[in-house]
Amino acid sequence: MTDPLKLTRETLVDRLTTQLRQQILSGRLSPGQTMPSERALREAFGVGRTTVREALNGLIASAFVERRNNQLVVCDPALLPEHEVDIASLAARLSVADVFETRKALETKAVELAARYWADDDLRPLQRAVDSMRLAGTNEEYHAADVDFHLGVVSVAKNAVLAQVYESSSSLFFKLPSFWRVFSGETQSSHSPIAGWEGHQQVLDAITQRDIDVAVRTTVELLDRVQNVLIDRVARAEGAPHGG
Repeated sequence: MTDPLKLTRETLVDRLTTQLRQQILSGRLSPGQTMPSERALREAFGVGRTTVREALNGLIASAFVERRNNQLVVCDPALLPEHEVDIASLAARLSVADVFETRKALETKAVELAARYWADDDLRPLQRAVDSMRLAGTNEEYHAADVDFHLGVVSVAKNAVLAQVYESSSSLFFKLPSFWRVFSGETQSSHSPIAGWEGHQQVLDAITQRDIDVAVRTTVELLDRVQNVLIDRVARAEGAPHGG
């Protein structure tokens, strides 16, 4: 009988290994560069020490990295088999698409319910979040306010099951800023405000007016912009055409 805990751990290791390979193939981790620390990887991906170490050992075994003077150094991806490039590139794009398709499914329902059922002061925290995004002086402040806004919309929807599902997935939905901060030269400010505070204000205005159609449409547009930019960045980094 298969041990479900072992299966879960192995799945996490496989996913982390694929993501790390993609960073090397895309050039965000360049030949000769030292790999991010185990702590940085744990924080970026939300996994444990054992998962990180097993993934790094897999990279060593497949010649993506090598150990030099007690440090892990990125190898030249030009020496890797071509099929490795195709597999990792596809996995990276699908992972972004999967996350955002799921977010759209949950968040469009959330804004629909929020527009129907908000009452009294329900929307004040959402406006505070938008104002904080607009006035944010640091990347961390912007990202925190962005998370507060989306979690706040789900809260206003007043559906306990939806809230539980969304909140249990929030670490996945909002891990991307940490991901880009670790693996690219771009700052979080060049990632998080892709949609801008204005797009969030449009969603809030539609909810306030109980305009469900506009609330749903602007939510999809907001998430589409972020999804498309992230996928395009992956494609450009790898020199691959993007047909979306």
